[in-house]
Amino acid sequence: MIPVRLLVCLHCVAAAWMPTSAWAQQLSFTLTEEMLIGDDEDAPAEYLFTGPELVRTNSRGYIYVNDRRRADVRVFDRSGRFITTIGKRGEGAGEMSEIVSMHIDGQDRLLVADRNSQRFTIFEDLGERFETIAFPEEIWGAPHPILTVGDAFVLRYVRALDDPSGKLPYIKDTKTLHLFDAALNHIETFADLGDMFNLDVPLEKELSDNQGALNMATNGIDEIVLVPRVYRGYVYRFVLRADAWHMAELRGGPVPRQSYRMVTKDEFDNDFELGRSSILVAGPSGVYRARVFNWSLGVAVLSTGEIVNFTLQTPLRGELGHRAELFDATGQLLGYGPIRFNDSALNRNEEIMSDFEILWVDQNDRIYLRRPNERGFYVLSVAELVIQPE
Repeated sequence: MIPVRLLVCLHCVAAAWMPTSAWAQQLSFTLTEEMLIGDDEDAPAEYLFTGPELVRTNSRGYIYVNDRRRADVRVFDRSGRFITTIGKRGEGAGEMSEIVSMHIDGQDRLLVADRNSQRFTIFEDLGERFETIAFPEEIWGAPHPILTVGDAFVLRYVRALDDPSGKLPYIKDTKTLHLFDAALNHIETFADLGDMFNLDVPLEKELSDNQGALNMATNGIDEIVLVPRVYRGYVYRFVLRADAWHMAELRGGPVPRQSYRMVTKDEFDNDFELGRSSILVAGPSGVYRARVFNWSLGVAVLSTGEIVNFTLQTPLRGELGHRAELFDATGQLLGYGPIRFNDSALNRNEEIMSDFEILWVDQNDRIYLRRPNERGFYVLSVAELVIQPE
């Protein structure tokens, strides 16, 4: 096994930003990379990526990777050696055409959701056996992500309901988390989007049910954490108590007073730098563009029960601000600060620093992140999380 380390280091903030807990302290975190998959452009094709999109790991430490624009899943062992490919492009049994989410359950089964075929495929024994199950009719769009909670799956999506008046093809329910048993039978629905987005604002209403609108993590037992990708400084924690899910709003570290501002189509189309830090959202009510000042890059529930939220701040002037926030197992903010690699050459590379994203955190708290390398193509980086006082 190759050891990997992630360290995160967070900065103090300007007085113009939102205040935070008086108990929070400055912490030091640094990303120390110990393994890269896809960094050797002369390696066989199975080791190279267009862009790792989805990552999961099984009980043996095998790494499952879905690459952007591919309809299969590659499997590597814990040292990065290629093992096999599961599935292929197509419409037949065991084939996929647009993978939107995947997950490894407690039995090491690979569950893949295919948007185009509107079905799940469950693979066992590294793809030797499989079964397919159709999406329930209530799913609008696609489930993303899929995670394990106890003996069940939790899926995030917005469901479509019949319109009794017959005037609309669907009515979207505002609840977004759905529990299914191991056979993918629906159990319950909870987590209202109105608690996490201002649904009276057209941009946020259209964004709220978008596949990438919320980052999500779980402890695998009785806790689920949601963080809006356009981050306002609040993390939403759902805990199962007495057979009911209870939500708590956790206040994070200092953030800009505005998480975004609206921009015009001309600004969005003609300003390259603005476009890199903006979003475009289209829906039934129109098309909206916004300059985002604060992003969530991913969230994790660690084996200790602590929560880490990785963020990126994109100020109008000055350098990008990669930050992390650490909450204890009760949801209390412990500290925050900037994220740095231990390799100063990576920190000086603007393309790398502006385009890395957390994809997965395994049961040993290893971090799996996508980033461009020095030659401009994407690699999968593996690192371990270490947190220290600054």
